[in-house]
Amino acid sequence: MLYFLGNCQMDFLSRSVAGLGLPVAHNELASPMTHASHPDGVPPALARLVREFDLGDAFNGRRPEDQFGLPRQGDEPALMVLNLFHETVPLFLHNDDGFIFHMNPAAWRADPALAAWMEAHCRPIAPNPATYLARYGQFLAHVRERLPDTPVLLVTRLNHYPAFGPAPYSYLENWSGLSREAPAHYAVWERELGVRTLDANRVFGGIWRESGRTIEAHCPFLKIELEERDGTVTGLRASRDVEHIGPLWARLADKVAAFMETGRIGYDAPETVPPEWDRPWQPSTMDDEAVIDRFASERNYPWAEAVGSFFMDLSRDRTPLLAASGEFMPVCHNTLHMVRAYGRIFKNPLLAAFCDAHRPIAEAFTDNGSLYQADYLARLDEIRAHALS
Repeated sequence: MLYFLGNCQMDFLSRSVAGLGLPVAHNELASPMTHASHPDGVPPALARLVREFDLGDAFNGRRPEDQFGLPRQGDEPALMVLNLFHETVPLFLHNDDGFIFHMNPAAWRADPALAAWMEAHCRPIAPNPATYLARYGQFLAHVRERLPDTPVLLVTRLNHYPAFGPAPYSYLENWSGLSREAPAHYAVWERELGVRTLDANRVFGGIWRESGRTIEAHCPFLKIELEERDGTVTGLRASRDVEHIGPLWARLADKVAAFMETGRIGYDAPETVPPEWDRPWQPSTMDDEAVIDRFASERNYPWAEAVGSFFMDLSRDRTPLLAASGEFMPVCHNTLHMVRAYGRIFKNPLLAAFCDAHRPIAEAFTDNGSLYQADYLARLDEIRAHALS
């Protein structure tokens, strides 16, 4: 079994590795601090809480057994693959027992008894972004102590190169700064813990050279921050999500499979950082025909690329294209975030037609659990209400 630990990046990678015929398991983690705060499995107080309040769906996929558990000796995986996963907040500290855990606050909004327990026994804490790599090193040391003979492979994060604009963004807070000191930590982890690193920058560099495509096609999701006054948008800041890089996972999966066979990590000649990544990003627009083609694909990345292009040309309202295509959009919080921002810029009642057409798709999507679905539908309703207000 190949054991993947980390956020959605490791989920994507594990699925690609499974497609190569290898047995995989994937678990989501909330913070390097959870394991360190209670290294011997799920704290009894948290286990009792889960049983008493039936909290199976309250952890955003980061189950208590994942936040605190690792495979034990005698059940070692053939390989453990990790990434520098972002810390999922809020994190809570148990006042008496000292363990740290993540839980979705939505779990107790409608449960006064659970809210009272959290109020009485826990307090929220804020992890310090500056110490993330040191804390991650402590987590890796715990992994190595628990599994001394298991090969450990660390997939690095993509750096924030200028060509990845606008304003590249990672969910790991302060990664732009941390990435400069990360290589020194990698060297220590390799030397002292026997961890091997797989360089995502080099692998993506090879994909970039082969494809000849723009960053928008590989990383289409934009984080949009709006400034509003009296219901009118007065300012906009866009940053590109470089966490979800569509073509990267299959190529990384090939590297993982090769590592399983040879024990080595190899790179092809084109797999280096392209010099053009240090050049400034240049925005590009997309005509209506190209937008319609991407909407018709019913695939996540083309949809996000098309909606993202709307923000590159705000001289006209393209809501009618959305209104005619809601039934074709895959369920995705990142794309919905962009649709919401666009609806704030262009308040158009036609966007309600998009919401009405997309809602059955969202209601049928249950893969990420009931809390995810409820949050998604609430955001869809908010977009619709604003369009008609």
